[in-house]
Amino acid sequence: MIWLVLPLVATGPALAALISVQQEISIGRQVARELEGKYGLYRDPTLDGRVAAVGERLAAVSDRPDLPYTFKILNTSEVNAVAAPGGFIYLTRGMVFFLRSDDELAFVLGHEVAHAARRHGAQMIERNFAWSLGLWILIRVLGGDPTAVQIADFARFLITRGYSREFEFEADRYGILYMRRAGFDPAASLVVLERLRAEQRREPSQFEVLFRTHPALSERIERVRGQLREMGYMGILHWQIGAVPV
Repeated sequence: MIWLVLPLVATGPALAALISVQQEISIGRQVARELEGKYGLYRDPTLDGRVAAVGERLAAVSDRPDLPYTFKILNTSEVNAVAAPGGFIYLTRGMVFFLRSDDELAFVLGHEVAHAARRHGAQMIERNFAWSLGLWILIRVLGGDPTAVQIADFARFLITRGYSREFEFEADRYGILYMRRAGFDPAASLVVLERLRAEQRREPSQFEVLFRTHPALSERIERVRGQLREMGYMGILHWQIGAVPV
């Protein structure tokens, strides 16, 4: 199982430079193929253009603007989003139709851009996976790439388990910063999270995947609210969100 940890594999700083940028992009490109092969792409020129335009604005102000970012829609009604290493970012059809404005879209895409920009996928591989030892041998000794089976396992892991709590909280934090830099309204982050919480209570099956791959929404909301206060946005939240408690 891909999420098992090899206790004999070094973690943390010892593996900090294990995966180069080009290797990270190569792994992400293969993960992207796996995701598209499993779900297919939802084709709508208007929505595709909107998602790409918002995503590109965020990527341009991220910590790693030179990654080959792509923004696509997976053809599934699940309400979810995923970022493969190297900047290959996907929203599901269900997520796109759940969001009500470009600002809300920017929060979800900013969160995923932050996963790529903060190198979360590569760090997951370096720190945690059972195939890290095999990857280390391939890269250091053979100069090769992970096998298709390993890439498929990683793709399944991203969808079914997601990033760690540490990385999810960091992606929220940096995604909101990217929103502000790109000219979107950071207050929309709280709108999205509050509505997700309300909808999940009404239709738990539709949101099962999203909540299996993220920390509890109450924790995310608390942290986001604190960040917005620090950024000076809380004074206008009642006007924008109405019933959302502050």
